Amino acid sequence: MKNWALTLFVLAFALHAGAQVPKQLQISGVAPAATDSVLVIDMTRGAIRAKIPVRDGKFATSIPAQENELLGIGDRTYFAPLFVDGIPVEVDLVAHRVKGSELNMMTNRCDNSLDSLDRVLAGRMKTITENMADEAAARVQMAQLQEQRIVQRSEILKAYANTLVPAAFLPDMAMEMTYNQVEPWLKEGAPYMSHPRMFTALRYAEGLKKKMPGLMFHELAMKDLDGNIRHLSEWCGKGNYVLVDFWASWCGPCRQEMPKVVESYVKYHGKGYEIVGVSFDTKEDAWKNAVKQMGMDWPQISDLKGWQSAGSDAYGVMAIPSNVLLDPEGRIIANDLRGDRLMGKLKEIYGF
Repeated sequence: MKNWALTLFVLAFALHAGAQVPKQLQISGVAPAATDSVLVIDMTRGAIRAKIPVRDGKFATSIPAQENELLGIGDRTYFAPLFVDGIPVEVDLVAHRVKGSELNMMTNRCDNSLDSLDRVLAGRMKTITENMADEAAARVQMAQLQEQRIVQRSEILKAYANTLVPAAFLPDMAMEMTYNQVEPWLKEGAPYMSHPRMFTALRYAEGLKKKMPGLMFHELAMKDLDGNIRHLSEWCGKGNYVLVDFWASWCGPCRQEMPKVVESYVKYHGKGYEIVGVSFDTKEDAWKNAVKQMGMDWPQISDLKGWQSAGSDAYGVMAIPSNVLLDPEGRIIANDLRGDRLMGKLKEIYGF
């Protein structure tokens, strides 16, 4: 893609222009017997648009919507994605089936294919965890299945590449993809690229691009736990492997991940391995308490600006936990190493 800045502007304009084309969406369908209402979600903004009462397993309503707006309709167990194109929609939340325009029936077919693949791979993962005694071998197979999932989901989506359908799925899929996996999808002129929801995928891809393997680390200057200004260059590019770890005390997934990060430090610090924590906290006390509680015995820095952290912009961090692993020269060799992937990469480097 040659001009992402232009594309981002076009998408922002399209989002604004879309508000000037109101339509009335007619929805009807059936829901599981125990359901008393279904929700209509704006999938671009992540907001609830409507709550539809269900009577005797059936629902029907009409709501104002923008042309080509992407909505999700469903209950706690299943949401059917669909585009607003002026054609009434029937949604069967029991059979996971949508009737309406060809576009929405294609979207439904794609959604069901992706769900079917996920169910198959989830079954395989369950078999591995329940039957393999060798934990290391099991982790390798699980990682292979995860990579297989990314590739196969992309293959399913390719059948719809000349439609709006990918806009319903690519932004979420991109969160699990590398830059090289997501970049081929970001084609100027592709029908789905005109949809405002693709703004998220573009932003995420821009972030991935900033932490691609091969790039030199980006300098950061922030205060440490004692209030002193420190620079990443004090540790990076000084002859050791360094993990720059982005986290926050308020981030549940970060706390779940931290024991593995601690394990990596305990195991490899004696060989020169370093970690520098970059916190996305806003409250100093919460930051300091979390460091102590979780045994994070490595350097910590933060500008206490939350998502406005300089680390977010410099490394394109849109979700945490996140990290980059640097080689002794300060060059990025891997990113977003979670759990066993982190330990596997360090074992590859240090040999044990």
